[in-house]
Amino acid sequence: MASQKETLLQHAAEVIDKRLPISHKERLKVSATEDGSELTIDGLSDEEAEVVKEILRKEYGYHGLT
Repeated sequence: MASQKETLLQHAAEVIDKRLPISHKERLKVSATEDGSELTIDGLSDEEAEVVKEILRKEYGYHGLT
């Protein structure tokens, strides 16, 4: 069974791949804490990163995600 961190990273990659209209997706560095409570996306503006987190909160159920 995948850990919360692995699951969050998979879902974040899915959202970034399918929802963000950017061309530099392969240069993004996505990381998460072990418990899956915090997500960091290097290579996106703060606004773009917040959009990804909001989609994860609303559509994937990560309510406490920061």
